[in-house]
Amino acid sequence: MAEASISEFQDQFACPVCLDLLKDPVTIPCGHSYCMGCIKGCWDQDDQKGVYSCPQCRQTFTPRPALGKNTILAEMVEKLKKMRLQAAAPPAHCYAGPGDVECGVCTGRKLKAIKSCLVCLDSYCQTHFEQHEKLFKGKKHKVTDATGKLQDQICPHHNELIKLWCRTDQQFMCYLCMLDEHKDHKTVSVAAERTERQDLTLDPNTAHKELCLSEGNRVVTWSNTVQSYPDHPERFDRWSQVLCRESLSECCYWETEWNGDKGVSISVSYKDIRRKGGGSECGFGRNNRSWRLHCSPSSYSFWHNNRNTRLPIVPSSSRIGVYVDHRAGTLSFYSISDTMSLLHRVHTTFTQPLYSGFWVGGSVFTGVGSTVRLCHHQK
Repeated sequence: MAEASISEFQDQFACPVCLDLLKDPVTIPCGHSYCMGCIKGCWDQDDQKGVYSCPQCRQTFTPRPALGKNTILAEMVEKLKKMRLQAAAPPAHCYAGPGDVECGVCTGRKLKAIKSCLVCLDSYCQTHFEQHEKLFKGKKHKVTDATGKLQDQICPHHNELIKLWCRTDQQFMCYLCMLDEHKDHKTVSVAAERTERQDLTLDPNTAHKELCLSEGNRVVTWSNTVQSYPDHPERFDRWSQVLCRESLSECCYWETEWNGDKGVSISVSYKDIRRKGGGSECGFGRNNRSWRLHCSPSSYSFWHNNRNTRLPIVPSSSRIGVYVDHRAGTLSFYSISDTMSLLHRVHTTFTQPLYSGFWVGGSVFTGVGSTVRLCHHQK
């Protein structure tokens, strides 16, 4: 089937709420179909009224209709997914086989690498090499024909992979070096060191009225006092959230500090995330338009598309680093103290510009809320 035809079919099988392919599809009495989770979320908000409506045609139902999976529709969606994968797959000879050097950026089945970078310590297929050249244009990155030797780069002192850069001594090293001759030095991951640092500011037009911005729109605090912000179409009116003004560059890194018993969420989001209402389509990490790391004093968890992944890490620092490589589809969260510790990494496909955003918690009973501060980067 031609790519255009697949795209046309994909639109027909998209959920009107999350705009993604139907998942566990259900058909409601008026004939419209939704993801099971999406329509449940919409109707959960109508429980107090006792009248339930179709988000598309607005036909109402009383009592709440029972929902059952549309198995025929589910089978058709699965077939569409398979056709989409087959249409997008590169020719078999492009994939890495025995003896080939794999592309270090590809996710899933790896393509053959054609070039290796001795600065980034990575190898690239044609597509990812073109992205590398564009990103580091004008910078002195030594490139060679693809070599598997990069995959075997080890620290001569500890026989561990070299994954870190010591800013104090300006040299590569392994994790064990941090405990030895580089103890108490300033160190970062190789990926973070080669990233363009980005300073961000909060956008007052998006801030919920329970959020107080200060220090040049670089600090946000939950407040029990409603702020006198004017009405604005981009303002979150139910979720205590705020977006940053600047879109994220193709490859960038920034850091935040947070505090508060009620926790915070550090997120990236497409700008078209919905702003009005308390549904999952507006909450960071509750839809397919956003990704979030939730931080509390006792735990971390990652949210995307309303799925929660609890991270088996006990918080030890209030400073979080975020790294985005838009073209490669990489999103990484780090715990920052004297060193950097990876908390969670996502490999996906970003289809729109990204914006950093924050959810900030608070208590109406105590009047006390959490705070997030955007950190200035020191070169």
